[in-house]
Amino acid sequence: MKLLNVNEKIPDIFYVFVGLGNSIYSRINYHNYKLNKTIVSGGIKNLTFKPELIKDFINGNIDYAPFVPNSTTFDSPTSHLMHTVNGYQVEYILEYYRPKIYPSRFSCIYAFGDYNSCVKASKLYPKMFDLSKIKKFKLKQTKTDIDKCIKIAKCNMEIVTRMWKCEVSSFEKKSIERIAKSYWNGTGKIATERQDFDTGLYTQTISDELYEYLIEGILEEIE
Repeated sequence: MKLLNVNEKIPDIFYVFVGLGNSIYSRINYHNYKLNKTIVSGGIKNLTFKPELIKDFINGNIDYAPFVPNSTTFDSPTSHLMHTVNGYQVEYILEYYRPKIYPSRFSCIYAFGDYNSCVKASKLYPKMFDLSKIKKFKLKQTKTDIDKCIKIAKCNMEIVTRMWKCEVSSFEKKSIERIAKSYWNGTGKIATERQDFDTGLYTQTISDELYEYLIEGILEEIE
């Protein structure tokens, strides 16, 4: 099986950090994983209850975004407001530019394709990725119509972390489109510019490369 966005075969083994996060949703996900040592993406989980949506799912006719941008009365938002909405705005932008048949970040399983990527993620973000939480998985085939719904894309997650740090609402539309499409195309490094308010000078920053796999499907643990 090949990836949707890159001319490569999917990895035989996926590496997932399991049991991270303290929210109720993270704990529920971890509880479900412990029941049968599998992880199910949001889209596939919903299709088991609504199989009549399988065709729409395959064709990309599913709406994932929980909120859409609202036209406000005032055109000059506060810094607190922009800080609050920036994280979701990044995700909404990526969802807006996502090719319809690709897996959605709002629904997929996030995984790495090799152990070295896990090590790099842990070094870059030690508070987020604990190497002791890594489990190995393989893609599960159910031999049902659900298998037709499997979708996997390979993207550079460092493009997203760059977007989180750049106040994307201040970018021109063409720049936002370029960055979002680079992510979905599986592009490597991208460059962004920021202006220093004190000096007026622009500083260019180039993103790192760390590839994540976005998976709509079922992963079962390899013992």
